[in-house]
Amino acid sequence: MGLQCAKPKEKKAIKVLESKQNQSGPSTLSTTKEAIDFVESQSLANLMRTKPVKEYLTEQIANNQLYVDSCDILAERIEGKSQLILRSYNNYTEKALKIKAKVLEYYRNEYLNYINSKNDTPKNREFIIKETIQLFVETTIILNCLMDKNFDDESELWWGGDYFGDRMKQLSLIADTSENTDSITAPILQYLDALKCRILQVIPILPSQTKSITNSVAITNVHLTQFYKDLKLEFARDVEEEVN
Repeated sequence: MGLQCAKPKEKKAIKVLESKQNQSGPSTLSTTKEAIDFVESQSLANLMRTKPVKEYLTEQIANNQLYVDSCDILAERIEGKSQLILRSYNNYTEKALKIKAKVLEYYRNEYLNYINSKNDTPKNREFIIKETIQLFVETTIILNCLMDKNFDDESELWWGGDYFGDRMKQLSLIADTSENTDSITAPILQYLDALKCRILQVIPILPSQTKSITNSVAITNVHLTQFYKDLKLEFARDVEEEVN
C-alpha cells in the first residue's frame, strides 16, 4: 500500500509514476510538502476528472508511489479549505462543505480516539490508518473538483458509482441502505459511515464523544447559515450597484 504514515522524523522519498497518458504529476517528489502540494494541485484534480481514476490511484498505491509522513497534515489542509470553497462559490459549494465537515468529524471523533486507544491489532490498525489517509487524499481531490465552476457531475463524477465498492467489502460491512441518494455526496459519505462502524466495533463511542459530534454538527450549521446570509447580502449589494 502506498498511502501511509512514516515513522516520526523519518523522511520518505516521494515518487509519483508518470501516467500512461503522460499527464500525471512530477516524476520525483522529495519532501512531504511537495507530496501534499501535488495532492492538492488542480492539475491532479483535472487528471482525475478525465482519466480512469480508480486504476490510476490503485497503481500509485500498489507501487508505493506516494508517501506522506503524517496522518494529520492532510486533515489540517482540508480544515483550511473553508474560505477557498466559499470564494469558489458554485452549484456544488454546499455539497463540498458537507463532505468536508463529515470527513473532519470522522477525523476528530472516531479516528483520533481510535489511534489514541491502541486497543486494536497491529494489522487492523495499519489498515485503518491507510484507509484514512487514502480517504483524505480522495477528499482533497473531490473538493478541488467541486470548486471548479466547469465541473460536470454527469461525466466527471469519478468517485460515484462503485468507486468505493471494493473498499466497502474489505470493511466487511453491509452496504449502506440510507435514503441518501445524492450522486455527489452519497458515495463518500456511505464509505465514511462504513469506516466509522469498523472503528466502533473496536472502540465503542463514549457519551462525551456523542456531545462532541452534536457540537460539530451545530457548528457546521452555524457556518452554513452565516455563509448564506453573507451571500444574500453580497447579491443585494450587486443588484443595488447595477441599479445605480
